[in-house]
Amino acid sequence: MDDREETSQTLDEKHKKELSLLFRDLRSEAISSMEYFKRLTGVNNERFHNAFYHLLQHIENRVQSSVDTILTYAHRYDIDEKTRSNGHRSLVKLVYKCLSHLMLLCRYISLNKESLLFRATHYSNELESYVSLLGQLGACMYYAQQIVKFCEPSELFAIEAYSDDPLAEALMAESDAIDQIPFYGRCLAFQFCESMRRPFTIIHIAMASYSENYESTSGFMKLAGSLLDSGKYWLDPDLRAQQIVNTTRDADIGFCKSFWGLTETPAMKQLPHYMCPNIEVNQVITIKAESFKLPRTSGVGHVTIHPPSAHIGPGPVNIRLISHKRRSGQVVGQDVQGEGQGPRVLEKSPFVLIHCHGGGFVAQSSKSHEVYLRSWAVDLQVPIVSVDYSLAPECPYPRAVEEIFFAYCWVLKNANLVGSVAQKVCITGDSAGGNLSMALTLKSISKGIRPPDGVVAIYTPMLIRYIPSPSRMLSLVDPLLPVGITARCLAAYAGISEEDLFEPIESAPHSVQIHDKMQKVDSPNQHTGLNIILDELENEDLEDNVVLTADSSLQTHGESETKAHRPNTVQQQCQQVKHLPLKSQTPSIASICGEHSHIMTDLCTRSAVNINSNATAIPEIKDQQCTSSSCNSTQLEISPSTSLSPPWYAQTRHYAQSPTPCRKLRHIHVDRDPLLSPLLASDDLLTEMPPVYLVVSHLDPLLDDSLTFAKKLRSLSKPVQVCLLDDLPHGFLNFTLVSKECKNASNLCVSKIRKTINSNRPIYGSSM
Repeated sequence: MDDREETSQTLDEKHKKELSLLFRDLRSEAISSMEYFKRLTGVNNERFHNAFYHLLQHIENRVQSSVDTILTYAHRYDIDEKTRSNGHRSLVKLVYKCLSHLMLLCRYISLNKESLLFRATHYSNELESYVSLLGQLGACMYYAQQIVKFCEPSELFAIEAYSDDPLAEALMAESDAIDQIPFYGRCLAFQFCESMRRPFTIIHIAMASYSENYESTSGFMKLAGSLLDSGKYWLDPDLRAQQIVNTTRDADIGFCKSFWGLTETPAMKQLPHYMCPNIEVNQVITIKAESFKLPRTSGVGHVTIHPPSAHIGPGPVNIRLISHKRRSGQVVGQDVQGEGQGPRVLEKSPFVLIHCHGGGFVAQSSKSHEVYLRSWAVDLQVPIVSVDYSLAPECPYPRAVEEIFFAYCWVLKNANLVGSVAQKVCITGDSAGGNLSMALTLKSISKGIRPPDGVVAIYTPMLIRYIPSPSRMLSLVDPLLPVGITARCLAAYAGISEEDLFEPIESAPHSVQIHDKMQKVDSPNQHTGLNIILDELENEDLEDNVVLTADSSLQTHGESETKAHRPNTVQQQCQQVKHLPLKSQTPSIASICGEHSHIMTDLCTRSAVNINSNATAIPEIKDQQCTSSSCNSTQLEISPSTSLSPPWYAQTRHYAQSPTPCRKLRHIHVDRDPLLSPLLASDDLLTEMPPVYLVVSHLDPLLDDSLTFAKKLRSLSKPVQVCLLDDLPHGFLNFTLVSKECKNASNLCVSKIRKTINSNRPIYGSSM
């Protein structure tokens, strides 16, 4: 074992001990509260009792063991000792955030439960939501551990054969059925800094109300209906969460374009004029669709640069020139929309920044990104050229790459028209724009023309395919990049139509086939809960109207279960799970099983997780009997045979076999083109890359994309630095006006751009 691995493991052991103490304290609070509320009657007291019980279930039967297991092998996926980050660690971080919220909530309830001003209904709702959230995070960690089996050693993305493996298809089907409602209700944005929670609440209220009125033909009716409906979604977080989940799973790409396009409305376009720094130059320049030549970097001959022509034929390209001060040579004329010029004209800048905006390849423009570009222009004091490329699905790949490349070459040839001599050229982009920035750099290298002097790519998708990785599972909980919308945007840019995305998956295996496959591939102990429950219950000839539900939140039976019917001790409660039903609009598993509880016992005793032989094995979960001594201590042990709450036991067969966009995208051929997916670029291209800065948050679903790309560059001894941010969401640049933390992150991006254009020194390592 090398020193780097030993150091990482030592730090992980310390982290594991800290989490163990948190689990211990939370367990103690839950047991104490159970003892208190079991003596009381009333709906809310019963809800508290059930919620604390299920909290114990999640801790004892899955969550703590999964956290400990992931931390035993997470260090294997770090790209270096300083960059202690990957999707596995991000999942553990989510659990830590959830546990911290639960601890604060439990202590508040414990201290104030006897107060006359204690809002029992409100806090029982809060507790139920976070307990359900913890259960769903346990499911996410379970599937992240399973993904490891399909990865090469120390690799975060599954291998290509994953898409054709029946067992992988079963895994994908069940992970699709994870209940997302707890992530988008009362717990919305729990993982981010405090300043981001209110903005995301407002965004989700707007999305929920807008989706309800999306079909209205009149723009006025859409607006009016959205305003009227926003009130109910503000007052009812659970209703809002349900609407968001339905929308992100079922809405087409047209809804994504329409909703994100709200930032392009006249009112929103005027916002930067009042909220951002004043600039003297804000001009839209149209580059004519005419060919021109650039010299080769070899010094021999020229390269002819043709205008973009894919899909819609040759056409012009619009760019936006942003400059704090007017500089010599900058275009001013009738065809230019300027914001105004100052009396003084500065000399040409030696630098220029090329910018590619984000928006999932399907929405937004340079105008909607002025919220941070104006500040960048002031801080950097260089001209910024932001390209308004054509959007998918009307203009899928490679149209946007062609337009970005054409605009870049035009700036090289006509740098004086943007107020620069182009001594140094840096290219940057966020999200989809980061992908296009990388594609531009690779294309300039392949064409033999001058590449940019540096690239700053911010939360960038490097692989335009839905190949699972641990961080990509964060899309299940991300308020800005929900998994359904992410899949649709990737598909639209890759040229996959909505019809193709929702065609039935012909090769989708039936549940029994999955069960048989798992028996052949793995040991008899390793089965998925969904299919075993469904198949065996069917064999028991249950009534046709019995339906399993994906909702794993909690429900009380009101006064139906009185104090007299409850177990007298915590020990008896641990042994009688069926008295604590799960919340659902349909019968819960506990009520369905009844006399079939032996099926659940058999299932849980067989449950175990297997990890690739190259990684640390995940220990098998063993039966534990609840004894008097253990139940009276804070180290309460609950038998796995009574564990009904883990969400992967409560999924519907129908939804798990339906062709969701992510599952369908896995089965559709996507070109292995490095200009589409920079992660697939050859070593020959990557060895010519300029210095690269990758800026991404620990909690971003695209974290693994950046880390894997950085690892590939480092293997070729290329200068690359990964800049990691805490507690920030994907798209943080668009929130600089409402969040101090996002503004600080924007300043970090500025510092990396400044280093790129002011220094020739190679860069290595990472910054946290």
